[in-house]
Amino acid sequence: MDLPDDLASAVRKSWSESAQPLSVLQGTDSPISTPRGTPKSSGRGSIPTSMDEPTVDYQLLKHHYAISDDGRRPSMQEDLMDVLQEMEFSNEQRPQAMRRGSIEEVSKIRQWLNPRSSFSGASTNEASTENTGATKCWVTTIETQDDFLPILVLNYSFKKSCSRYKLIVLYTEQTEMVASRLRDYGVETRRASDIAPILFSPQNQMGTADSRLSRWTMLFPFVSLTNDFELVCYLSPRALVLSNIDELLDSDAVAAEIDNETCVLLSNHMGARPTIMVLRPNKEIDACIREYMTVYLNAQNNGKWAKLQAADGSSVLRELFEDSWGLVAADFCHSGPGHIQPNAKIVECTTTQPWNLSYNDEASVLWRRAWSELI
Repeated sequence: MDLPDDLASAVRKSWSESAQPLSVLQGTDSPISTPRGTPKSSGRGSIPTSMDEPTVDYQLLKHHYAISDDGRRPSMQEDLMDVLQEMEFSNEQRPQAMRRGSIEEVSKIRQWLNPRSSFSGASTNEASTENTGATKCWVTTIETQDDFLPILVLNYSFKKSCSRYKLIVLYTEQTEMVASRLRDYGVETRRASDIAPILFSPQNQMGTADSRLSRWTMLFPFVSLTNDFELVCYLSPRALVLSNIDELLDSDAVAAEIDNETCVLLSNHMGARPTIMVLRPNKEIDACIREYMTVYLNAQNNGKWAKLQAADGSSVLRELFEDSWGLVAADFCHSGPGHIQPNAKIVECTTTQPWNLSYNDEASVLWRRAWSELI
């Protein structure tokens, strides 16, 4: 189906006309691009570093939706043809391997019908949820018996940076003792919902669960906070906040991006165990994870149980949500030894473990400084 440029332009114009004056529309932020007025480094409190932090206008979100494979911006006619072809007007056979195909089609059509609408497709007529501390929080998990000191310092660093949101620590039966010690220091803890592979077989109708819950801690925020919070940001229990990062929970662009359809989570990277993850606890996502973790033993899928024995929470998230996983605030985060960039706001000390070892890298020095202030 070949449309001339003038016809494509006319169709595009008829769909995108708005009653608002152009001067008003030009001042509207879009989650597809860098949000205008994205908050810069907050002065509400920070753990000082050895260098002054310059004012950095950073790009909070990094998107991968509107750029072609060769890096050029598609023409109006090419965009229109792509949409029409995906609506089955074309006789070309469509690839069958797209996991999010139908959702992507809906999003594209929404954008063509109203190009200035949010990427999430949320109706502008819906009542907005007030950004209050009661609906958002920071969350981390107790992964080992050695996480008491790191989480204590993490909680302190949030208070030092004057965050408006509280930290909630998720624990299991195996880490109850660590949670009890944290509560003695005023840290809020919550029992995580159990999540582990379950094997159903004809011989055992009740199922047998894998009891090694520590491997699944990355899944806890998705299944433990469903009924209580609208938006949460997970941080590694061995992270340290250097300055205020409330924009991760305050940003309208971040909130709009996570619609639990085209986007389920945002993190600083998509490798094993990211430092931060932003997500919306959701019953459907909870059910999706639990169904994947349930194995019904038969001739078709009896290898899945063995696969899950070698997996962990990170690999399950990649298996389920790789196509709906985005990046956020990668420049915020520093991990391991090495020079910390001036715009870094979070450091992770998993490899150096300054609470146990005497490394003198920059991150370890900052962690020990925070610990000395705490005690």
